Amino acid sequence: MQQKRSFNFLKKMLGVGLSSGLAALAASPAQAAYPDKPISIVVPFAPGGSTDQIGRMIAQHFSKDFGVPVVVENKPGAAGTVGNGYVARAKSDGYTLLIGGSDIVASQYLYKDLPYDPEKAFAPIGVVSEFPFLMLVEKSRGITTVQEFVAYAKKNPDKISFSSAGMGNSTHLAGEAFKHAARLDSMVHVPYNGSAPALAAVISGQVDTVFDTAITAAPLVTGGKANALGVVAQKRLPLFPDVPTMSELGYKEFDQLAPWSWKGLFAPSGTPEDVLDKLQRSLAGLLEDTEFQKRIEATASLVVPPQSTAKAQQFLVDQRKGWKKMISDANIQAM
Repeated sequence: MQQKRSFNFLKKMLGVGLSSGLAALAASPAQAAYPDKPISIVVPFAPGGSTDQIGRMIAQHFSKDFGVPVVVENKPGAAGTVGNGYVARAKSDGYTLLIGGSDIVASQYLYKDLPYDPEKAFAPIGVVSEFPFLMLVEKSRGITTVQEFVAYAKKNPDKISFSSAGMGNSTHLAGEAFKHAARLDSMVHVPYNGSAPALAAVISGQVDTVFDTAITAAPLVTGGKANALGVVAQKRLPLFPDVPTMSELGYKEFDQLAPWSWKGLFAPSGTPEDVLDKLQRSLAGLLEDTEFQKRIEATASLVVPPQSTAKAQQFLVDQRKGWKKMISDANIQAM
């Protein structure tokens, strides 16, 4: 009789344990199976720019690595804050990600009423790449140096202008930094919704110059449509060895924020650690892939080696300090 009671008790306990285990598994299927549905990578700028290109490379890699569709959604507007805000409000489950960059750290010093807290809204998955800038003018203008451009601008103070990929975007801030450093107070800023239309405005003669990433600007130079006057980087680019850096030309202001443009992958804050770990491991695989490195380096850009979360966080802290000073010194304000 005692043996029978013990057996029934053990049977009951095993049943409870099994039920609890099944319940626990059922309670967190998303984490256990991640990813088991399509992932969306939000690009907060128009198609065609460096952010869009990087987003599509990551999407292709994740789709192959995870075995699920990965789509890129372009949500341009307000120097990236429209797309950033969309991701900040998204569910923290790893299925909505963001390709962010300088816009994330600069926006808080440009806009008073952001719909999200840029220091708390996002969890960094990793910094992907750094992008030197090129200063371009349309080829037929015959301007081949920054000195010639400045001389032209001072002779035509009421006609000079520069385009950007959007108000408050790093391309806007680079133009403002040049305007401040070269004392071209009358140079007018003309913002566009993305790099592609900003570059097109220069080539078509609607504006006089633009600072944009080499990944998007270089093809216009190599294709004979534009002249590169200067490079915003620590050293000259192998792709354009005869083009001097802005620092070489005496514009030390551009040294404050190296790298000026960078791209990273982010998730909404609160995304489970195991999901972030999977994304970080997959991203690290892409960054270490030699074919990906060749594709990035062919555009005069630089792949950033895989980083720990702590190192990525410190990078963001340092960037915020630099952007705050630069925006304050140049007295830049966004609408």
